[in-house]
Amino acid sequence: MTQLQRISLFILAITTIEILLLVLGPGYRQSAIFYFSFAPLDLTRPYKEVFFFQKYLMFISYGFVHSNVIHLSINVIALFLLGNILRKLGKDNLTFLILFFSILGGATFYYFFKSNSPVPLIGANCASFGLLAFVLSEELIKRLRRRRSIFQIIYVLFIIVFVHILYFYAFSAILPVSVIWQGHLGAFLVGVVLALINQKTSSKYFQ
Repeated sequence: MTQLQRISLFILAITTIEILLLVLGPGYRQSAIFYFSFAPLDLTRPYKEVFFFQKYLMFISYGFVHSNVIHLSINVIALFLLGNILRKLGKDNLTFLILFFSILGGATFYYFFKSNSPVPLIGANCASFGLLAFVLSEELIKRLRRRRSIFQIIYVLFIIVFVHILYFYAFSAILPVSVIWQGHLGAFLVGVVLALINQKTSSKYFQ
């Protein structure tokens, strides 16, 4: 199975799960969030697993459960677009790897910087942010090497930060979801690190 097929399978999986939760009703969504979301507080107090390996699985499983159709749609569109960009850049062999470590990194970062938080982390947002960071980092490195303007990259980063601040302060009281910026930041940093590693590896390979 190719990396592109793996990310397509991931998109299919999270879409299928959302359809099932819509059909089964709100009670099943609440159960899915209870069993598979990532809540740092669960790891900082005496924790009894509901099923074997739950406290480790939730570092990844949270990425498969979403709060609603809109939440899922935003992530599916982002994953699809970013996956296509990576394919055009010739980096599609890294797509699933970035996705996996971004989900893992987002939960880990959230745990270390907000260990007492009872708010569950759910959705493939972290996967999207990791892929976005990788794409932006690749472009930034390319522009720096060619001594081209990096204004557009800085502008995109500014928009990302601004949207997070705007949503956190203006919309969080209106909409029944929270922006867990620690998870997004952790995933973004993972994408940056993977881009740097990839550039270093590629440079050595072509020397």
